[in-house]
Amino acid sequence: MIHIKSYAKINLSIDMGEVLPSGMHPVDMIMQETTLADDVIINVKEGEDFSIVIKTNSSEIPVGEDNIAYKAAIKMVEKYRELLPSAAEEKKEKEICIFIEKRIPVAAGLAGGSGNAAAVIHGLNAIWNLGLSLSELCEIGEVLGSDVPFCIMGQAKKNIFLPDNIIGDELAVSCARARGTGTELTPVEPIHAQVIIAKPNIGVSTGEVYKGMDELKINSRPNNDALEAALNIHAYKKAIPEMINVLENYTLTAYPEVRELKTFMEKNLEGALVVLMSGSGPSVFALFDLSDEAGATQGLKALKDAGYEAHLARTF
Repeated sequence: MIHIKSYAKINLSIDMGEVLPSGMHPVDMIMQETTLADDVIINVKEGEDFSIVIKTNSSEIPVGEDNIAYKAAIKMVEKYRELLPSAAEEKKEKEICIFIEKRIPVAAGLAGGSGNAAAVIHGLNAIWNLGLSLSELCEIGEVLGSDVPFCIMGQAKKNIFLPDNIIGDELAVSCARARGTGTELTPVEPIHAQVIIAKPNIGVSTGEVYKGMDELKINSRPNNDALEAALNIHAYKKAIPEMINVLENYTLTAYPEVRELKTFMEKNLEGALVVLMSGSGPSVFALFDLSDEAGATQGLKALKDAGYEAHLARTF
């Protein structure tokens, strides 16, 4: 059995290009992990055949084949059979039990599901002693979703009981620049801040947002070269102006609840360094200086008093 923390990510920036023939949009963005996390517990038992059982405290996520963590387990079973064929042919096979304790809001632009899939990949690699490298785990994750490789990297940074070759890899980082379809990842020095993550009581379709962006003119884009350079020397005053999410151009108009949340946070969270939507929404986050505990605490209270789901965490 293994217990893995599955962390929520925020986007310090997002830029995008025109749609590709594949239907995907090229992106250029910087992602940052936070301490807001789900707990993923994986237990492998003897059974009559390979089987996968998912349990969770949340009624919002599926527990069958539609769950990305289930799909991750299937991929790791395939890898197990490839690398350990004699073990896979034993009479007693394996029952994979996955329990997901959700804390990260669902369908919120925080890569909660992708993180759960990443945790399953890490967990089964460790339990079965497959000896895969971090880059090999990321390749498996890439097939499942564009955010999964980054989640694999971030979990390797913080879950220090994973195999030594995983936690010691140069890709075990909590902040990265993602290009292409989001899976071309370059490590970046993380920002160190308190973060409030809030969400209105709605969902947002990522596909709808990217499709809708094709019809819009984008007037303000992040300079990700400048943002990356500033983060790498911890020059946060230079970094803040480049924290721009172009997807706000669509989501804040199409979903007034997200615009209202962001406006509320800008007006009421005194001391916030930046207020920005994460991913395609609907979550909005605010960064605070690490020393500004009063500001972060008061901001969290203001959001909860206004009826929003809100969480206080840190970047790492």
